Amino acid sequence: MKKAEEGVLRLSVRAVVETTYHESDLSPAGLSRLREGTAAHRARQTAGERDAAWHSEVPLEAAYTEGEWTLRVSGRADAVIAGEVPTVEEIKLGAQGAQLSPAHRAQAALYGHMLCERDGTSSVRLRVLYADPGGTPVAVYEETAGRAALAAEFCTLCAAALRWERSKQERRRIRDASLQEAPFPYDGWRDGQRRFAAGVWRAVRERRRLFAQAPTGIGKTMAALWPALHALAEGEAARAVFLTARNTGRQTAMEAARLLSRSGVRLLACEIAAKDKVCPMEQRDCRPEVCPRACGYYDRLPEALEEALEGGIFGTEEIAALAGRLSLCPFELSLAVAGIADLVVCDYNYVYDPAVSVDSLLRAPGGAILLVDEAHQLPPRVRDAYSAALEADGLRALRRSQREAAGRKNRLYAALTGALKALSDAAGEADFGADGYRAPEALDRAAEEIAEAAAEALAAGEGGAAADAYSLAAAWNAARSRYDGRWTTIASGGARHARVALRLLDASPEILAVSRAAHGCAYFSATLSPASAQRRLLGALEGDLVLNLPSPFSQEQLDARIAPIDVRYAAREANAPRVAQAILDFLLEERGNALVFFPSYAYLATVAPLLEGEERRRFLRERRGMDETEKRELLEALSATEKGTVLLCVLGGAFSEAVDLPGERLTAVAVVSTGIPTPDAENAAQRRYYDQLGEDGWFLTMVLPGITRVIQAAGRLIRTGEDRGRLLLVDARYEQPQTRRLLEGTLIGDALRRNGKDTE
Repeated sequence: MKKAEEGVLRLSVRAVVETTYHESDLSPAGLSRLREGTAAHRARQTAGERDAAWHSEVPLEAAYTEGEWTLRVSGRADAVIAGEVPTVEEIKLGAQGAQLSPAHRAQAALYGHMLCERDGTSSVRLRVLYADPGGTPVAVYEETAGRAALAAEFCTLCAAALRWERSKQERRRIRDASLQEAPFPYDGWRDGQRRFAAGVWRAVRERRRLFAQAPTGIGKTMAALWPALHALAEGEAARAVFLTARNTGRQTAMEAARLLSRSGVRLLACEIAAKDKVCPMEQRDCRPEVCPRACGYYDRLPEALEEALEGGIFGTEEIAALAGRLSLCPFELSLAVAGIADLVVCDYNYVYDPAVSVDSLLRAPGGAILLVDEAHQLPPRVRDAYSAALEADGLRALRRSQREAAGRKNRLYAALTGALKALSDAAGEADFGADGYRAPEALDRAAEEIAEAAAEALAAGEGGAAADAYSLAAAWNAARSRYDGRWTTIASGGARHARVALRLLDASPEILAVSRAAHGCAYFSATLSPASAQRRLLGALEGDLVLNLPSPFSQEQLDARIAPIDVRYAAREANAPRVAQAILDFLLEERGNALVFFPSYAYLATVAPLLEGEERRRFLRERRGMDETEKRELLEALSATEKGTVLLCVLGGAFSEAVDLPGERLTAVAVVSTGIPTPDAENAAQRRYYDQLGEDGWFLTMVLPGITRVIQAAGRLIRTGEDRGRLLLVDARYEQPQTRRLLEGTLIGDALRRNGKDTE
């Protein structure tokens, strides 16, 4: 995509074919069909390679020129069989008697043309072979095509693809011109903002990774987007992908995109939200025979993409409106628009979760710039994405759903029953849950049986329990295949509620693999230090760029103090009255609104009754599992006009990050503990893992995540240059030099030093 290649476009064989030929309906079994299709390819190719004339995954390419444009088309033929008339074979997953798909035949024809061009062959045999998951042929279609006919078909398909690609290029030309003319959307650069933008620009130009601690208030989002979008105009990549951990982060990024659009940038931006969040159906069932938006989806999609190509900001509301007008699935439409967008804003999952990642976001022609907001949250999210668990309660619920849908006499019901028995048997073993425990092979066999049975049910048109069961088993099978020294097995519960989890302890290689695929990557957060430790968790490379920006706020804006009470786990219960009194004394100094953060829901429940008897304040509580509406209602209670509301929260919960309550809406924050996670089996395993590598497991597993939570929670207080606030840190460990060192360079550390709390 560099400027030097202007006029030259590159597409895969599949992309060229799909411009003209496509399926009609959306299929909810896409994931299972993809995996089965991969298995069919491997099995068929393995069998064929026993023949010396058989060659698999043969790279082929050809070019089509029209005027000043050249389209270079490339791909890998599934198989080429040498002979007097060579054969190009396309292998597809299918059932007995599968009908020939025009798209599949067209792919074979393009490879046939490429083979003729490469070898000077006068004719080629085209074979489309449908195989079952085991690689056994179930339907075969063959024809012999001459070189001239194949060339004509190649030109026809390429002409259609080139028209669409030229439309995209013209829109990008208009975008690039607008970026050159549009002013920076603010009156000027904030302190630190220009340095951050320069770091992003360098990371992109040099294909490197930037680790930036960029405090609240410098305008991180715009500082990341502005250079990234200008890099697109320079041909450095095809799109920028902005990843966030929370809905509020997505909203902030989309608002920045709208601001750029209002300032004159002809931008096409697309937001991807979770399927369950955007589905307009009363009950989500993606089968085309049930959902009218899935039936004929691909027939109506081109009109939507033509409209999107005109440019604009397609947030969830705009996607919903376009999808509603054309009766399209809004989630799938957002993925399709993302494929042609300049900027894609989405959750980490769509890049880092192997079960739901959209491979084309990073690996499409031209590549992508990766911008990762709140990057301190990425390692635990990726560990969760790669981990898997089988639990009796969940399997029982799936079996109940399958019974209601299809009765007891079916393979999936029996497979779920077998998995429950395997879990119960495991729970009866003497070493169940002990250190070094490994999941028994019976659980692996049970997961394989669930996956096969669920795939059969999906192929037969079932949804619901079959889809959920397949995802569950696929996750287990994938985790088992990756299991090595970075993993541990954690077992808990009794026979009735047994649970066995395969947990990834170190996700840095997985994170590193993604960043290597990007055309420049920026990890940024208000809490991304110490840089060496954060790079360890995110995957360190020689040549990484590191930037640590100071807070743009004055230490006079924050009044920080310490209540040196022992709140270590063993002392919390006994010291709860002292903790409550320290918080009350702090809250009653002024009338303003406050957030009080506790280390756990359990300790919140212990201290809350000791606070709620104070009638001069209104107390509200965060609860487990709150939905978005409940969270919003609690935040709305912290109004600027009705002061005196206190929201009791947990560190690392819904209100400790990405919450913006400027001015009089929030004037005080109290944080109980240093945020060290509650000890559990996974934390213990993670500590041992790092210790065995000669690293500081306690620091990486407990101390660093804890102090990050504290800084994030305290960061809710000072959001603008006009804010003023008071902070209370309740824990004797805040007076220890090693804890205070972790606060150096933050507004908290500066304010404590100003208040004479520097103990060093």
